[in-house]
Amino acid sequence: MQAFLAILRYDLQQLSRSWVSRIWIPLLVVPAVFLIAVAANERELASETMAAYVAAVLAPLSALAVAVLASSAVSGESGIIADSILSRSVTRTEYISAKIIARIGFTLAVYLMVMIPFSYLIMRYAAADTSVAGVVAGVLMVALLLTFLAAFGLTMSTLISNVLVGVLAVLLVIVLSGVALQFLGLSWMSTTAVIEDLPQTFRGDSSPWDVARVMLVFPALTAAALFASVWVFRRKDL
Repeated sequence: MQAFLAILRYDLQQLSRSWVSRIWIPLLVVPAVFLIAVAANERELASETMAAYVAAVLAPLSALAVAVLASSAVSGESGIIADSILSRSVTRTEYISAKIIARIGFTLAVYLMVMIPFSYLIMRYAAADTSVAGVVAGVLMVALLLTFLAAFGLTMSTLISNVLVGVLAVLLVIVLSGVALQFLGLSWMSTTAVIEDLPQTFRGDSSPWDVARVMLVFPALTAAALFASVWVFRRKDL
């Protein structure tokens, strides 16, 4: 347990100091402040402003940042892992569990730190056309998408030793699968469709069944990805 907590604390410190975080967070905050000011002065619709921010700023920037952070979780530290495990100072399960909690926890912390105050201020100062339930549902749905992205990145990190290849694989699979599933009409399984439908979700106009399916499917996909990460890592040749 002590080894797990030590790795978790160390990884969170590294994530907070990384160059990715130092670029990612300001790039999320500055456009959010700008859109709040514009929405307040021009009386823009709250639902459209929030959805535009997610689609144009938060989703692409976060996808890239999370893909880099998650895909480098294991493959970026192969030498350290081998030394630690072979010396028996930490078990494989402790190591991968700490990585999972740190990467997903950090992703959600950054997202919620930006999205909660942004949503509140937009609802307060923009033209009100949202419902509280719709905003909560939309924020949770995007959080589930980012959690799945981080989990899938961790899986790729255990499978692919090259970080750059892992990042490209994560982004390509997520985008191409989202487009393909949306084309096939499986919008509740498509990341691109979920983001595209956010305006009506924020207004509370989305079908409760569609929202429920998204909130069931993506946690299930996340659990499958995390199970695969642990299974592969425990059998990985270091």
